[in-house]
Amino acid sequence: MTSSGWLKFLWIVSIRSLLRSPRRTLISLLSIAAAAAAILIFQSFGEGISVAFRYNVIRSIYGHFSVTKKGFENDDLDNPFAYQIENPDALRAAITKDVGPVRFFGPRQSFYGLISYNDRSYGGSGWGVDALEEKKFLTLMQVTQGKHLADADEQSLFVASGLAKKLRLKVGDLSTLMVTTARGSINAVDLEVIGIYETGITELDRGTFLVHQSILGTLLDVAGTHEILIGFDDDQEVALQKPLAKMLAEKFPDLQAKHWRQRAKFYDNSMAWINQQIYVFRLIVLLIATLSIVNVFTMGLMERTGEFGTLRAIGTHRREITAMIFGESMVQAVVGSLAGVVLGLFIILVLLKNGVTMPPPPLLSVPFHVNFMVPWRDVPMIAGLCIVVAGGAGILPAIRIARMNIVKALGRNV
Repeated sequence: MTSSGWLKFLWIVSIRSLLRSPRRTLISLLSIAAAAAAILIFQSFGEGISVAFRYNVIRSIYGHFSVTKKGFENDDLDNPFAYQIENPDALRAAITKDVGPVRFFGPRQSFYGLISYNDRSYGGSGWGVDALEEKKFLTLMQVTQGKHLADADEQSLFVASGLAKKLRLKVGDLSTLMVTTARGSINAVDLEVIGIYETGITELDRGTFLVHQSILGTLLDVAGTHEILIGFDDDQEVALQKPLAKMLAEKFPDLQAKHWRQRAKFYDNSMAWINQQIYVFRLIVLLIATLSIVNVFTMGLMERTGEFGTLRAIGTHRREITAMIFGESMVQAVVGSLAGVVLGLFIILVLLKNGVTMPPPPLLSVPFHVNFMVPWRDVPMIAGLCIVVAGGAGILPAIRIARMNIVKALGRNV
């Protein structure tokens, strides 16, 4: 018999053997399908966390890019007002022309201020912002009490929840903001607490506050702004990073742009933690699946020991029996893995279509909603991995059965 004829015969015999015992075959297929579905679902969960976490960080406070003057981050405490961007409109026009349409252009003046209320005073990091512009893009800044700064006049103060708790501030309270001006003198203004917010980022919620940029310019006696937050369409910013840097180098050589991941360093640490969990879970699922499949295969083959003894007695070689058993395991592996992928996709797209709400990850303080994202690029890899594992799980039982003594094997038929 030619090799192709032998392979054809092998597959036919394997399929017939599986169909002859549908209960045993179904148990094996369910074991493989469950493993494939579990890996696919957890992978889609990881994809969903990555997308949701990324979106939350960008839309909470960072935007896609931050544009500042070179040297600002190294010297802002020693000489905080020496790095003002005085013509932001020209920058916006250049970005729109040479880089891409800008969805968010938010000037921010950072400063340190002392907020006093009754007998309490606490220092915090403040930002003078274009509140209307920020409200359109930074949609994850949650107003927990009162209303957004964009909906209030310029004599208003928007306080993070942690700082409000320290000062025992409530919406409607009148507080005093004291700052050091660009000339080194002290200036102060009374502001009404118009709202309390949470960004979800623990560090920021402990001690930040926002005021209108219009009143801050007068209060600090400065023109322009320290930094400008820029936002594009949600998935475009990576492709626009190099064009933005090139445009700044050519037209605004004193400016630099930093991607949000360079500023939100906790993001990479948190995602590494999550990805390690997914990797460990995948190993656990594969280990459990391998052991269960080996156990199911072994039990099924032991029930057929007499059949294999008869085959040996009529002259079938050990290699041929091993090949037949391995062929059966591969057929089950392919069918079970594909069925598991289909099952996993059904669960993701139908049963889990609304996603789940997750507790805060490390360094965040608020829960966030996760939609399961089908990892289409990983589906072939997951199916192939399960086929290899399930198919390989049949090798050990096949070798064990093939090496069994013929007389003992025939005795199982008695």
